[in-house]
Amino acid sequence: MTGENGAGKTSLVEALYLACLGASPRTTRDAEIIGREASALHIELDLDGPAGLRRRGIGIAPRQGRRLSIDGEPADSLRTWRAVGSALVFVPDELRAVKGPPAARRRHLDRLLEAATPGYAAALSHYQEALVQRNALLRRIRAGLTGADGLDPWDAQLARYGAIVAGARAAGIDALRTPFAHYLAALGGADGGELRLESSPRERKTDDAGDTETSMRDELRDRRAADIRAAQTLLGPHRDDLFIGAAGVDLRRLGSQGEQRTAVLALLLAHCDHLASTNAQPILILDDGLSELDPARRERLLSNIGRHGQAIVTSADPGTSELAGSVDAQLITVKDGHVATSA
Repeated sequence: MTGENGAGKTSLVEALYLACLGASPRTTRDAEIIGREASALHIELDLDGPAGLRRRGIGIAPRQGRRLSIDGEPADSLRTWRAVGSALVFVPDELRAVKGPPAARRRHLDRLLEAATPGYAAALSHYQEALVQRNALLRRIRAGLTGADGLDPWDAQLARYGAIVAGARAAGIDALRTPFAHYLAALGGADGGELRLESSPRERKTDDAGDTETSMRDELRDRRAADIRAAQTLLGPHRDDLFIGAAGVDLRRLGSQGEQRTAVLALLLAHCDHLASTNAQPILILDDGLSELDPARRERLLSNIGRHGQAIVTSADPGTSELAGSVDAQLITVKDGHVATSA
């Protein structure tokens, strides 16, 4: 999909992602999703997936919430309406998954696991809720308003759900490690691509859920005094990080913009393979995914995504038409928010 800057390419791919997952890939604020001159939005999408061909609808209006439907019938909730794993997206902000803070890398991994691992989203939500409650209690304890015994039930909750989160993340990295290295090299990056979960604490073991839960509970109890002084929980899956490297180089800190972009795209293709093996082939969306890549890497990227089912790539580069022809892709031109030509 090609067109000048501001033509509406990102709006079209955002609408696709919204209709699949009920979220924008670029913002969490509904007001920023709706057009400047519009009072509301409504999107309908025909999606052919494991449940068959379904017509999905989503409407958003300020202060009115969201209206969701499937085949014309209202949906009960966003959780049941979302077509989990139906789409994977790259937007320029996804570079934060390599060069950004640990939270960006955790979220990048968590999005995959929520789609590929049954029960993961619920476990992560429970963990985060318990973490908020424990940190609030730690602040009260440090202020002398209550005693430390009240931490016991929250320690148990954190350990229970933290063990699930930790185990799923470790298994997810194991599944992504080989395809990531493959795609990094295939896209023109360095050989020896490496993914590694840097757990908190580093010595955490995740082979057995029961052992992990017990060790987490022990860690929380042993570090209770430090947590009270800091008024926050200092160790746990909420402080995990992901090492992303190649040829012994930490791409998070030492990679160039092109190398970091290539790493994010390789990780996205690895995610795509993993989802296809556990759920269904997702729609792959790359918004401005060709920028900062040399011509050879661009052609390699288009060639590789052509093997992954339906893929949509946007670019403002006038040379995109030649690239599309080289990989036998359909070229769509967008102008003023509308599809101007399709060939």
